[in-house]
Amino acid sequence: MKAKTLTTLAFLLLFTASAYAKPKKKTYNNTPDQVFQAALRTARERHVVTYVDTKTLMLTFETGRSLTSQGFVANASVESEGENKATLIINVQNKQGYSWGAGDRMADKFFDQVGDELAGDVKQASAIKPQEKAIDVPEPKAVPAEPSMTKPAAQSVTAAPAGDKGIISLTSTPDSAEVYVDEAFVGNTPATLRLTPGKHTIKVAQGGYKPWSKDLSVMASSEVTLKAALEKE
Repeated sequence: MKAKTLTTLAFLLLFTASAYAKPKKKTYNNTPDQVFQAALRTARERHVVTYVDTKTLMLTFETGRSLTSQGFVANASVESEGENKATLIINVQNKQGYSWGAGDRMADKFFDQVGDELAGDVKQASAIKPQEKAIDVPEPKAVPAEPSMTKPAAQSVTAAPAGDKGIISLTSTPDSAEVYVDEAFVGNTPATLRLTPGKHTIKVAQGGYKPWSKDLSVMASSEVTLKAALEKE
């Protein structure tokens, strides 16, 4: 009976340790902003970023499933340790089941990946998610002029030179949502859209969320930043 009780206590302690892991820390010889940006790029390339606060240098991301868990939710923050020195703190919580130390291993691997990013190591380029690429939206087709006997002839729409296009930097919460420009699918967030001057409708959609859309009047050589916050249905 005593042996059975000890076994039960050990099991409960193991469960508690796996579900509520202590935060892990690693210090880098870089500024807090450099460490935060490296952590954000690493999380976006390999996981799903769900929250970002650039003022307090905090972010939250979720990992995929593994053989030993249903995935993790990780809260990361950066603290200054003086001039050109900062500490990255990661608190990993198991979504469901037992982690068997997988959360600690994930945090250690994340620390290494952030270090590679800070060092400019080419291994940091993720094979899981491609780097963000600029998307050139197809030019609108020319509109034929109407007969002058009904109304003044309309000016035909011509393609704007590449340098005159407006640039739209688009992100979303959650990440990796589908992007549509004038009802045409052009890729996933985050994305950089290069649009011809004029009116355009940008729509962001993802399963389980209400679509987000915005009408824009794009100016030549302009730069606009948009963030689509999707609401759950």
